Amino acid sequence: MPLEARLGERVPETDNGQQGEFIAHRYDLMQRHIRDRGWLQEKVDLLVARGLGGVALEVGMGPGYLGLEWLKATRGTSLVGLDISPEMVACAEKNRSEYGLQERATFCLGDAQALPFEDGRFDCVFSYGSLHEWSRPEAVLDEVHRVLKPGGRYCVIDLRRDLDRQALTFMRVNIDVELRAGFMSSVRSSYTLQELRALAGKTALRDAVMSELELGLYLTGTK
Repeated sequence: MPLEARLGERVPETDNGQQGEFIAHRYDLMQRHIRDRGWLQEKVDLLVARGLGGVALEVGMGPGYLGLEWLKATRGTSLVGLDISPEMVACAEKNRSEYGLQERATFCLGDAQALPFEDGRFDCVFSYGSLHEWSRPEAVLDEVHRVLKPGGRYCVIDLRRDLDRQALTFMRVNIDVELRAGFMSSVRSSYTLQELRALAGKTALRDAVMSELELGLYLTGTK
């Protein structure tokens, strides 16, 4: 039996992001906990290892921890973060002040499916934890390609639907009780590596390298 059949079909989420002050606050606390336990470092290391630098766009930055940690780990870099939730933009701005990175990071409201930026603006684009929320992921990946400079690098990281029982238990234990139902919804709406390959094959990022992380998957490459 194919893996996807054993897992069950993907159940899409809406692409409205984490809306509302309460949800944004709890999600911020959860992501801060993940950062403080060192579980975000794998993603930061991946961005650095893949050569992402210069002027970056982070699509769906949420409370902003990945981008802010990436700024800390790099030199000569700056960041524009975009999210569809105004509450997440406010969280990211608060966290930017805590990091003291006001001069290197800007956050704005926008839709990933129609990025409000000119062609070829960014040296790199990355995203973490948003792919499964996009109702038209092919459109977003094409937009990522459009706003990249020639030779620009990208990296899209997300959950994977084929997490084993041990990984699911680990994640649930470390997630705020108010957000556990949302986490399981996100897992059910995420992709397997095979599905991601099929999806990206329909886009301008068809030549991306795709691989699995312990608790997720990613695609990365150069325009």
